Amino acid sequence: MADLTLSEVDRLQTKEYWDERYQKDEDDAKFDWFKTFADLEPFFRKHIDWARAGELRVIMLGCGNSILSEELYDEGLKNITNVDFAETCIEQMKRKYADRPAMTWHVADVRDMAAIGSGEFDVAIDKGTLDALLSYTGSVWDIPDDIKASGWSYMDEVHRVLKPGGRLLYISYRQPHFARPIIGREYWELTQETIADPKGGFDYFGYVMQQ
Repeated sequence: MADLTLSEVDRLQTKEYWDERYQKDEDDAKFDWFKTFADLEPFFRKHIDWARAGELRVIMLGCGNSILSEELYDEGLKNITNVDFAETCIEQMKRKYADRPAMTWHVADVRDMAAIGSGEFDVAIDKGTLDALLSYTGSVWDIPDDIKASGWSYMDEVHRVLKPGGRLLYISYRQPHFARPIIGREYWELTQETIADPKGGFDYFGYVMQQ
């Protein structure tokens, strides 16, 4: 986020910002905000039952034009539902991955996924989507009420679309004392671990929310 202006930080929660960005990026339709599959593979291997990869239903929340879904697909997780509220992005990705019919693409706001049935998914993955929704200018110690409500609505929707016993894997640069007031909901058990940068950069965090 270091290259964002203050006005852009406040717009990260809006579909208009992302539609504009994906229109500009269409010629190079792939972008990972942070961390690649290679960086995160140990975390995913630990918290996804790869022995059942062929039968698991996975939802990628705020998929963007990241190649994470592609890489998970190539590792055996074929049944991936990708959700993003930016129509431009979803249309790009549908064209790009037309040869992977088990991987589907849907326009939906993660805070209101009415078109997605309840209790459908074994695993939900968020890599930076909640971070974008919680972005604002101002003190990180004083989260505005509307930002809190947005985050809680998102958590409620993820809880709804997960099967009983399903889990949300959230990869974030957000430190636990800032993340837990949003993600620590009464309907799941929350654990966390540090995802260290082997090159000595900033640590990231892997949060596991188990239904």
